[in-house]
Amino acid sequence: MKVRIYQSLALISLILLSILSSCNRETTVGRVLFKETKNKVYKDIDEEKLFASLQSTLEQEESNLKNKTFITNYYKQNGYQAILLKRFIPNSQLNLLAEKLVNSNEHGIGSDYFNAENYQKLLNTISSKEEITTLDDAYEKLAKLELATADALLNYSSALQYGIINPNKVLKSYYIKTERPDSVFMKGILTSSDLASLLDSIQPTSALYLALQKELQSSKTIDNKGKETIMVNMERSRWKQNFDASDMVYVNIPAFHLDVFKDGKSVMNMKVVVGSLGHETPVLESKIHSVQVNPVWNIPKSIAGKEILKHVQADRFYLVNSGIDVLEDGKVVEDSENIDWSAFSQDNLPYRFRQRPGDENALGKIKFLFKNNSSVYLHDTPSQAAFGKENRALSHGCVRVAEPLKLAQALFGNGDKFKKIKDEIQSDEQLEANDIALSPQLQVVLDYRTIEMRNNTLQFYSDIYGEDAILYPYLKSRI
Repeated sequence: MKVRIYQSLALISLILLSILSSCNRETTVGRVLFKETKNKVYKDIDEEKLFASLQSTLEQEESNLKNKTFITNYYKQNGYQAILLKRFIPNSQLNLLAEKLVNSNEHGIGSDYFNAENYQKLLNTISSKEEITTLDDAYEKLAKLELATADALLNYSSALQYGIINPNKVLKSYYIKTERPDSVFMKGILTSSDLASLLDSIQPTSALYLALQKELQSSKTIDNKGKETIMVNMERSRWKQNFDASDMVYVNIPAFHLDVFKDGKSVMNMKVVVGSLGHETPVLESKIHSVQVNPVWNIPKSIAGKEILKHVQADRFYLVNSGIDVLEDGKVVEDSENIDWSAFSQDNLPYRFRQRPGDENALGKIKFLFKNNSSVYLHDTPSQAAFGKENRALSHGCVRVAEPLKLAQALFGNGDKFKKIKDEIQSDEQLEANDIALSPQLQVVLDYRTIEMRNNTLQFYSDIYGEDAILYPYLKSRI
């Protein structure tokens, strides 16, 4: 009885070993390639020799890889196995990748950036019985294809998911935290088991991106300048900006426009005035934490020297008539009209200036405050004529809003705080600056896009700060 049991166990063990051995043989790179190409050379591939070839090829080709550090460490950790070939050679899956690389122009990125032509040639070589005639040929070309596949897959995925350009390094007034591909992302790409699903999943799906993609592919009448604008804005749409777009106050600088978004939909919009060239409104993200009713304007030193001094030198009563205090060592100077202003220059001005609340105040009756390192905010203005102009790049960097009370209502609702704001703005009593906290705080984004979707239609805007012109050469160099 025991003998039969042992015989049965032995038989089961042999069967299992046979199955495992068969599976191992079937999942070697050589077996996979022979099954796909019918090239008998692949039947004799020694896995250890292929690993050694991949290691030596990696050392030789490392400088040509865009993701050399990650790829080097990845294959070292995985024993220099041809992981991607084994996984994606079956069912001609790598042809899907080659096709995406060749057609990358549909994303406004030239196929040369991904070495698409060379990749397709290498892939064709692997399938050719005429070009792979010896084991040495096989080891060399398979190692190159494995590494080329890893690099191309990482480059293509990173470009579509994060963009090619890092705006934080390229644009001087760009302060929105923008994510870049990291090792976790890259590892996820190389460990994906389904190439077709992966390539589908990395396609950007925003309405704006899809519309830009369609416009780039279908329009035969658009000129080169228009194509450049589309390509740059597709790149912007690929950036992973670190903010939640569902609820926010959003200003598109080139559009001279503000929207309040609730649950992803614009519930209110209005015209704005933004910074002029030389006084550009920065791109940033923050939280509106309060409003100041009847604000005091602490006039920046640059404006005081360049503009206020000229006015007061031409008219010594300019400061009094404009409600502007002169401060020396933090104290108000009385009878400022008696100062000999001709004795001072822009570089030699010992005074600071502060405009009191009132109808003449440059900030109007209300300003919306949020933390940032550029000293900018949203505010009212007594100069309403500017909102009737087509080009509204007229401020010193802050954003003037056409309907501040309407914006305050959108932020605060119709409760006691909003009633207090209305009462203080409309009061005939002596005006005093008063801060009113907004809770919860609301996200504010100052952005720069020369194309946006409005009413399901692409709207094109002038590149008022020349940022398209800055970005496009970075894209062109990769085409």
